[in-house]
Amino acid sequence: MAKPSISKVENAFQPAKEINSATRFAGRKKSVGDAYYGLIAAGSHIAIVGNRGIGKTSLSRQLINIATGDNDLLEKLVLPHDEKLDFQTFYYACGQTTTDTTALLERLLTSSGCLGEWVNQIPKASKIVSSYAPKFGANLLGVKVALDGEKRTEVESSAAIGSHSIDTVFTNAVAAIVEQKLSKDGILIVIDEFDQIGDPSGFASFLKALATNVPEIKFCIVGVAQDIQQLMKEHQSSNRLFAGSIIPLPSMSSEELREIIDIAEQAIDNYLTFNTDAEERIIALAQGHPYMVHLIGKYAFRLAYQAGKQVITVEDIEATVQSIAEHGSDPVLEGRYKKAVASSEHREIVLKALASTQADDGEVWTTNAYKLALDQGVDNASQYVGHLASDEYGGEIVKMRDRYYRFSDSLFAAYVKARPRLVSKQG
Repeated sequence: MAKPSISKVENAFQPAKEINSATRFAGRKKSVGDAYYGLIAAGSHIAIVGNRGIGKTSLSRQLINIATGDNDLLEKLVLPHDEKLDFQTFYYACGQTTTDTTALLERLLTSSGCLGEWVNQIPKASKIVSSYAPKFGANLLGVKVALDGEKRTEVESSAAIGSHSIDTVFTNAVAAIVEQKLSKDGILIVIDEFDQIGDPSGFASFLKALATNVPEIKFCIVGVAQDIQQLMKEHQSSNRLFAGSIIPLPSMSSEELREIIDIAEQAIDNYLTFNTDAEERIIALAQGHPYMVHLIGKYAFRLAYQAGKQVITVEDIEATVQSIAEHGSDPVLEGRYKKAVASSEHREIVLKALASTQADDGEVWTTNAYKLALDQGVDNASQYVGHLASDEYGGEIVKMRDRYYRFSDSLFAAYVKARPRLVSKQG
């Protein structure tokens, strides 16, 4: 059996990036089918919601593939389909600097990786956008913007349109792009990390108007949330805008998580493999999160390759998880863990007790957690629960009602359960 390159081993699992190809994509048959029907449904926008590390971005990338005529995943999952779709697609990931709906629409229009490139190439669209005059202090689309917000170009100035709202400018600009008939089915704009937008108010109203004025534009919004109302922070009209095309991503099943492992092993021609117990241990630690399978799998492969081992055992998985924690392989999750624990043995015991007693719906009944903590010597667990719910310790748990809590991030809960103890037991 030929030994694979280090690069192949390192990329068999991919915790740091979304899955772009159909061959590397695991499970999610129903979600993919729902996304496809959302694409072909006239007048419907799409929303992908779920917890962190659950595969939302990977699904949105597959959606883009399907929208541009790549039916490989539909065929792999044996989902009914006929003609190839032909959308012009754009992808934009929000950051914390995307403060509100106005900032979002401005970035969509001006980012070179999004609509900005086409706005520059289509004179009518360029004229519409360059006449928009918010108070910028930088260059927009190569148009000089004065600090007082006035724009000037060497070609033409259209001050009369400058008072138009960003909603109107965006609508008119994309209408000008649609007029060019760049694609048969219209334009798909995927907005990832929508939950990062500080104030998305007005976006639902904007989408409603856009559906009437430029029906060829379809949005797919992606974000951490339990439902569309939580994601958009608006209750009115949200369900109707996304009717039939809201895709909540649940935890992955054991079979789907096992498929991720199988795909990774096949990527290196099964040079490295997990025995059954190791495979089951990874699945148990992941708690339905594909990200955790990719994270643990990646470092298990690396350590085995370096040690010259080809069959990975459950003992190797435990050593891998220890190594991930010690080296801060996921600095965000590890930083949050250390903030929550803050060198307190008892707080760490309570944190792990909460993670270990989660019900299938994610809720934690403190009676069960307190009993587990008491068995480990903590008789005042409620005090530490109060700590963990406070901002000082990261606010990692949220009270739902009397004696019931929930982790604010299910991926963090999985990390807490998997991570070895940080604070050694005190004599």
